[in-house]
Order: sequence, then structure tokens, then C-alpha cells
Amino acid sequence: MNDTASATTDKAHNTRCTNGWRIAGWGALGALLALPAIAMQLTGEVQWTTSDFIAAAVMLVLLGAGIELGFHFCREGLHRAGAVLSAFVAFLTIWIDIAVGIIGDGPINLAFYAMLLAALVAAILARFRAAAAMWIAATLGFGQLAVGLAAELGGYPDWFGPVFFAAWWALVALLFGKAAAEHKSTAA
Repeated sequence: MNDTASATTDKAHNTRCTNGWRIAGWGALGALLALPAIAMQLTGEVQWTTSDFIAAAVMLVLLGAGIELGFHFCREGLHRAGAVLSAFVAFLTIWIDIAVGIIGDGPINLAFYAMLLAALVAAILARFRAAAAMWIAATLGFGQLAVGLAAELGGYPDWFGPVFFAAWWALVALLFGKAAAEHKSTAA
């Protein structure tokens, strides 16, 4: 078998495997959306409205799209893992804030949305490069702690959320940093 035929066969195999994972991923997100509907049939304690389902559907689609973008733009393992984890951490940030508020229910929580939006714009401008993504994630981690400090000074002492998310963004930064170092060593 020549190199062209081998490459074509490998690409077809990878596409089949990837499509299977994509179907499983989107199916899992659909199943997550179905859980509250099932729970509503079993107990009166779960009471979602149409707007709750719409909001959850939008958030789950954005999570899925973030993961898809991570797989599309990030080819190496650690780079891809950082991108996928970024999507999950951003999703959790929004989900938890909507559900209970990261720092109470005050307007200080808007800072978390502003940071995520700024990070997304920066990542797009940097074309999702691992080295830039490392600095963006590290900045998000420090930003979480800065919001925690602002909340403390403003009379809302609640450090759990900011420290929780800062730790996750530190892990994301570590993954992107290792991916950038691997890329640099293979390019040299």
C-alpha cells in the first residue's frame, strides 16, 4: 500500500472514530437536558419552566460547540485537553452563577461573565494558540481571585467560588503551557 492510500485510510478511520465520539457527546448533552423532564414526571420537587429548558438547551449547545471548536482548532493532546477543559470550566461558571450565584446573588457576579467574554475574544484574536491560551487562562484564574477580593472588600465574604474556579483555570493554564512547550520542542 502506498503512502497516499495509507493516509487516506487513516483519515477515514479517524473520521469514523471522531464521528462516533461526536454522536456520543451530543447524545450525552441531549440526555442531560432530558433529565429534568424525566424528574418532573417522577416528583413534584422538580419544576422547570419552558424558559428553564430553553436556557439549559442554549448552554448545553454552547458547551458542545466549545468542545467541537477545541477539537477543530487544537490537534495535539494537551492543547486539545486544555481547550475542552476550558469549555467545561466556562460552562460551570455560567451554570453555577445562574443557579445559585458564585458570590451570592449580587451584581459582582457580572465580573465572571465579563472575564469569560474577554477571554473568548482574546483566544480568537490569538487564534487559539497554546502559548497565548496559557496566559489567558492564568489571567482568568487571577481575575477570579481579584473578584473574590473585591467581594471581600465590598462586604460579601465568599471565597469558595473564586478559589474553586481559580484552581480550575490554573489547571487549564498548566495544560496549555505544557502543550506550548511540546510544540516549541517539536518545532525546534
